[in-house]
Amino acid sequence: MKKIISVLALFLCLSVNAQTKKKPVAAHPAMPTVKVEARDSFKIKVDSLLSRIDTLIQINNEVLNHLDINTSLKGRYKMYQTENIYNLIKLDTKTGRLWQVQWTLDDKYREGSSTINDDDLTFGVGYGSGSFELYPTKNMYQFILLDKTDGRMWHVQWGMKSAERWIRRMF
Repeated sequence: MKKIISVLALFLCLSVNAQTKKKPVAAHPAMPTVKVEARDSFKIKVDSLLSRIDTLIQINNEVLNHLDINTSLKGRYKMYQTENIYNLIKLDTKTGRLWQVQWTLDDKYREGSSTINDDDLTFGVGYGSGSFELYPTKNMYQFILLDKTDGRMWHVQWGMKSAERWIRRMF
């Protein structure tokens, strides 16, 4: 996109400089000829060019913001199965936040989610969706959380009691 803007700016510069000088125009045969200095004409052309470049930059920024919003929101959350058929792990792939999600077909049990990790592991930087991935281990209650942007890892455990749900940084 930057290349396109640069090429357009260069093209506009060349087209401004390639125009021929206009001859002074007389408003009326009896009126004296009005002379426009080349310096003023050049200044007007430069101002026009700068205005066009500014407009292109604004349009470019709007497009980039729209693309950033779309890519950061699509596929942001992902669900991971556990070996327990009634429990899943929900991961915010942008921040590393984790929840244990429990569902049931029996009305006497509670459905819902419990927080495993409520901290933004990107320290507010936020590289976008897909930065974090969860990997199961041989232990059905434990997973490894990987930050795919810098390789940091966390040991994650889910459980039925709040004391059994935790996350710990691995070095």
